Amino acid sequence: MADRLARIIGTEEDKVNCPFYFKIGSCRHGDNCTRTHLKPTMSQTLVLNHMYDNPPAAIALAGGTKLPEEMIKETVRHFEDFYEEVFLEMANFGEVEDLVVCDNIGDHIIGSVYVKFYDENDAERAMKSLSGRYYAGKLIMPEYSPVTNFRDAKCRQYEEGSCSRGGYCNFMHLKYVSRRFKKSLVTQMYEEHPEFLKRKKERESERKTRSPERSPRRKNSGSPRKRNRRSKSRSRDRERRDHGDRDRRDRGDRDDRRDRDRDRDRKHKKRSHRSRSGSGDRNRRSRSPKEQGGGGGGGFPRTSEERRAMIASWNQESNGGGNQE
Repeated sequence: MADRLARIIGTEEDKVNCPFYFKIGSCRHGDNCTRTHLKPTMSQTLVLNHMYDNPPAAIALAGGTKLPEEMIKETVRHFEDFYEEVFLEMANFGEVEDLVVCDNIGDHIIGSVYVKFYDENDAERAMKSLSGRYYAGKLIMPEYSPVTNFRDAKCRQYEEGSCSRGGYCNFMHLKYVSRRFKKSLVTQMYEEHPEFLKRKKERESERKTRSPERSPRRKNSGSPRKRNRRSKSRSRDRERRDHGDRDRRDRGDRDDRRDRDRDRDRKHKKRSHRSRSGSGDRNRRSRSPKEQGGGGGGGFPRTSEERRAMIASWNQESNGGGNQE
């Protein structure tokens, strides 16, 4: 039961906790939501609700309205100034891993700023320092956010440029920040806070020390799979060869049987032809005297009357010959 609850928490199957608040850190229903908003007591990420005051051009651009090029450039310049100021101010509390600003125009998320620190202690320090402060005449209300991976909170359709809901989408539409501009801010942060650079080197060294320990295990754990794949491929090749040999042997046996059957048929035909030809000669030889006798030319008589008549004629001839002498 506990495993199932841990698996479904923050998903659509969870009928108690709000999945949108779990993924985005904000819900369009607010306090009227029928599900519980699990607000963390400690997190690396802080959300500064409605901190960025979008100019009218930015709202129109987020809604899909086409604007002149000069107005778009002015809107981008306005946002980059805000982003630089907030990023460097957050760096005073700790090493900033990422900072994003929502481009949505829904009431629950418009102008919200999310800042993620590498260390939770830095986030706690920023939380205490920012509470009760003002920015551009607005009271800053920082909160711990459950969002630790902005990739899951972003709208994928918006990233592809084809979100059907527009600025009122419930997922994050993040304002674009060029990689070059962000890299310059990170470099400035490390220049102003050398201790962050030392932490960065320590993290990199820890990753490097962990990677050689993992690589032999991966190599050893992977080698049996590779050997299994090679052995399987060899066995498949062997099976193919054996199957091919069996096919060739079967074809050879079939050909041999076919040749033997053909030879046997030929010999049988020759014997039958010889037997027919010999019986015909014997029949002709046996029939010839009868045919000759049947014609009255001195052959064997066919009936008893003929034989008696022939004997009587022989006797008369012999008696007549004796009287003449």
